[in-house]
Amino acid sequence: MKISPLFLLSTLFLSPDVMAKGLETDYSASVNTFYGYTDYAKPYNKLYKQNNINSSFNFYGRMTYEFNKDYAVSLIGYLMSDTAKEIENYNQGIWGEEVYLLTETPYGEISVGQKNNVAYEMAVGAPNIGFYRTNNTDLVNFITNPNWYKKGHDAQYKTLNSTYINTDGVSSKISYVTPSFYGIKLGATYVPKTYSQTGLVAKDAPYKDDEAYIFGAYGLWNIRGYELESSLGYADYKNNDQEYSAGMSIYRKGWTLGGSYRKTEADTKHYALNKENLYDSYREGDAYNIGLSYEIGPFTTGISYFVSKAKKTDNKNEIISFSNSYQYNKYVTLSFTAAHLKADGENNDITNNSKGYAFIFGVELAI
Repeated sequence: MKISPLFLLSTLFLSPDVMAKGLETDYSASVNTFYGYTDYAKPYNKLYKQNNINSSFNFYGRMTYEFNKDYAVSLIGYLMSDTAKEIENYNQGIWGEEVYLLTETPYGEISVGQKNNVAYEMAVGAPNIGFYRTNNTDLVNFITNPNWYKKGHDAQYKTLNSTYINTDGVSSKISYVTPSFYGIKLGATYVPKTYSQTGLVAKDAPYKDDEAYIFGAYGLWNIRGYELESSLGYADYKNNDQEYSAGMSIYRKGWTLGGSYRKTEADTKHYALNKENLYDSYREGDAYNIGLSYEIGPFTTGISYFVSKAKKTDNKNEIISFSNSYQYNKYVTLSFTAAHLKADGENNDITNNSKGYAFIFGVELAI
């Protein structure tokens, strides 16, 4: 994280003149701890860990100054530290951050800084249960997936790990989102340099050196007691690939049914990369998910199914999960997830194929 811009912005917000006019602050923090037992198929038991304990610390902070009821500016920060390997990347190590400015006006919202793109933020899909995410799943902390590898300076994604457009991660960017019009919002994001490949190809591909243009649409309607959400996304990563996404969710009386789809494709004439490393093969593919959940009081339960496949190889992932969450009180939430992963590699070597069950118990302490 670059301290100088953040320090200058904080100094501006905390100046006597601003404080005198009134400054609203909001913050929250949580600590998550998970224990997971993994039951691999017999050939894999000696290769991978069966007992895992992971913990993470999350902090959210927001300072907002309202000029009047129509105009406001906020400095927003989200920090995360994790003992697992999931968020490691060559840019930040085993911690992550989002720090950005948000300006709210009657004509829409403008954000500048480190955050997800508009297509990702507007995306709708299979419901998340408690701490378990269907997309960018934490399951890789408990069951090894040879198609999703990210450690230190090595990163390689041979299949998509999300149905949401997440290739640029939280690279610095500027985004604009329109006001809601008949339940519809539109958004656009410009990324000067994509330095963080959260979910596609490898660190050696030139995503980190080029710009990207991303567009998103979101709709929310209430039709005869049914709450309907939908989303569309499109991204053009210069000299690399083009991506498309779509999702829909229906809610009624505690039940939520949702699903989403994503496709990536590369024009071999204009987007060709190093074929010796199969980058073109990896970045062309698709993924979809579908899920059903039910919420009654503090308890939520649900099941989801996720599939991801590279177009020109045999790389494929299938994940089915049964997740439960119980909010004991405003400070303590408990969770349990049972999931199965089957990951097929490019050949029949054990090191390129993995499958197994994970049984994950978690507790979150919120401040």
